[in-house]
Amino acid sequence: MEACENHYRKAIEAILFSLGRAVDAKEIAKACGCELSFIKEECEALKKEYEEADRGIIIKVFNGKYQMCTRPEYYNELIKIVKNEKKPVLTEVVLETLSIIAYKNPATKVEIEKIRGVKSDHAVNRLIEYGLVEEVGRLDVPGRPALFAPTEAFYQRFGISGKDELPDIDPYTKASIEEETKKEIEQQEIAIE
Repeated sequence: MEACENHYRKAIEAILFSLGRAVDAKEIAKACGCELSFIKEECEALKKEYEEADRGIIIKVFNGKYQMCTRPEYYNELIKIVKNEKKPVLTEVVLETLSIIAYKNPATKVEIEKIRGVKSDHAVNRLIEYGLVEEVGRLDVPGRPALFAPTEAFYQRFGISGKDELPDIDPYTKASIEEETKKEIEQQEIAIE
């Protein structure tokens, strides 16, 4: 059985290395023709091997998917060699929109605009262009509005594994935001009348 596990662990390593992106355990199980539970165990075992071996590469889990990554302490050396594309500038408006989408997950433009109080087409389009947000479906209501959610690139860029790792908003701040939003909506309604 050990030789069999070793074979699949090597296959997982080859898949993660070759694809260079986060790969769902279901994809790996299908490629290997194995049970999902077995592949998850092997992925976790391989992840642990990389951590214990103290190599320049580790295996991280992003939103339930496995990916080979550079160990953070070697970023400085890597940066000296790799010519990175200029990262997109995340303005306050874009960050605000991104945070709404990340916390609501998924969110429609109408929901985003209701929270922000202004049109959000430009900010949502920028986030799609930057690869941080994607359309994940449509609501089954008249007009069929698009639903937007964070991408794997979002989770990777902010160094979190999934929605559960987003910071909690303390009750005082949450109440303050809700009160401010309520006042803004009331002011807009008065201005419209």
